[in-house]
Amino acid sequence: MKTLEIQLKNGENIILEVTPLLLEYIEDYEGGIEQLKKDAQGQKDKNGYTRTMYATNQLLYAIIASNYNTPLTYRQAVRLVKLEDIEKIVKFVIDNTPNVDNDSKEEYIHLYRK
Repeated sequence: MKTLEIQLKNGENIILEVTPLLLEYIEDYEGGIEQLKKDAQGQKDKNGYTRTMYATNQLLYAIIASNYNTPLTYRQAVRLVKLEDIEKIVKFVIDNTPNVDNDSKEEYIHLYRK
């Protein structure tokens, strides 16, 4: 599994990886994981608008909170990320999150635990 190491604003180094916990944190996003990835990349919706910042912050929360050693709120997780790291973190999550629908998500989680 691929990882990405970054330094948080508090000076801590954290190794990020895509795990089933990340999938759990983002499963309730309207349109699912695939829509979240599209929104984070700036794709316009049917009305011509983007949800880039909202989607980006959702991804940041999910990846930081799922890899941090203690529980974090949404606000705490997003605020720990340095501005210069946002783009590479989002790209890492998008590139390493499997294309999953609700049926295959359970299969992915099962395979990950082996």
